[in-house]
Amino acid sequence: MSEPTLGPDQADPRPTDRFTGRALLSRAARDALWVAAVPALLLVWVPLMDDIGTDSAHAYWNAWNQDLYGAGPGSVDAYNYSPAFAQLLYPVTLLSWPVFLVVWSALLVTALVWLMWPLPHSWRWPVLLYVIPPAVAIGNIEPLLAVVAVLGFRCPCLWAFPLLTKVVPGVGVLWFVVRREWRHAAWAVGATLGVLTLSFVADPGLWFAWGQFLLASSDTHIRYLPLWIRLPVAVGLTVWGALRARPTTLAVAMMFAMPLWSSGVLLMLTAVPRLSRLRGPETASRPQR
Repeated sequence: MSEPTLGPDQADPRPTDRFTGRALLSRAARDALWVAAVPALLLVWVPLMDDIGTDSAHAYWNAWNQDLYGAGPGSVDAYNYSPAFAQLLYPVTLLSWPVFLVVWSALLVTALVWLMWPLPHSWRWPVLLYVIPPAVAIGNIEPLLAVVAVLGFRCPCLWAFPLLTKVVPGVGVLWFVVRREWRHAAWAVGATLGVLTLSFVADPGLWFAWGQFLLASSDTHIRYLPLWIRLPVAVGLTVWGALRARPTTLAVAMMFAMPLWSSGVLLMLTAVPRLSRLRGPETASRPQR
């Protein structure tokens, strides 16, 4: 038996009901975030405030106060990145530790607020309550890498940053290769080689020491996922996202590429709100055939 036909002044209530259901579910999820944020702050992050920044930020500040790669992989204050990053940070490391920590934390918070700003107002602030405390407590560069994931589409030179720090998250350059955007790929590779050359000329020995450090750190910590697991996943996600013109996939690929698997890697997902709004030939067009 056929369904009754609606008159011109009648509307099907089912779409409205579905919309109302989604709205109620969204509101319930948002309210749950607010409720859970309080115990999360009090029980998890407040106790860590005494050691704020000592996980990574202090290693950046202290890099030139010791043999740059003298601390073993995984040890306290071990500096893990290329000499170029340490050389770039050197002027800021002349500040006292408290001042450096304030400046560095402000940079991370600014990056996260910018990344989260496209979220609806009702979602933006509860999400920031979850992402800012771990970012500041850990003091690692993930929020800056998330910014590169977004701005790297328009300014490919920025990919030198992940390539000269955590290395494998620089897999995002493969996006340009898959989509045959050769000029963007050339800028990314050229900028990386340019910075590397200048840094190498300044102190070649540090680069050889970094290479030895990377070899020694391959299997030194349980939280370090082997490269043979991380690299195929990161490459596969990047290639798939490039072919489908889905830039949000890049944040997930970079997250899986992270060598240190901890809660900090989830901060890469803060790039998703900005990536989901990207439009333009770099992301929306199909790869040339």
